Amino acid sequence: MARKSQDAQRIKNAVGQRLQGFRNHQGRTQEDVAHEADVHPSYITKLESGRSNWTIESLDNVLNALHVSYSDLFYNIDESKNKIDNSVLIQIVKLLEGRSIEEQRKALQLLKTLYS
Repeated sequence: MARKSQDAQRIKNAVGQRLQGFRNHQGRTQEDVAHEADVHPSYITKLESGRSNWTIESLDNVLNALHVSYSDLFYNIDESKNKIDNSVLIQIVKLLEGRSIEEQRKALQLLKTLYS
């Protein structure tokens, strides 16, 4: 039973980190998101810190307020076991979507140059 509890907590923490990452990337406050999601600001705090047992309805409200899809939120969520937050990678991919292959290659080359 302890294993299930640890897995559930790990998922809650990963979801909270992702939501916080999306919110911070948008430059929004917890209060702003809470207002738009029709929840109390302390709920956003608890959600982002992994201390809230969210429901699908409340999570849906927050995702809609952030304009984030479930697939973006849960993309590679299992990687959270290694404390990896893929929200930045998801944002990079979104920036490159719809760009020409040439522009995508230039972006890749730039990243390689910066981090090699």
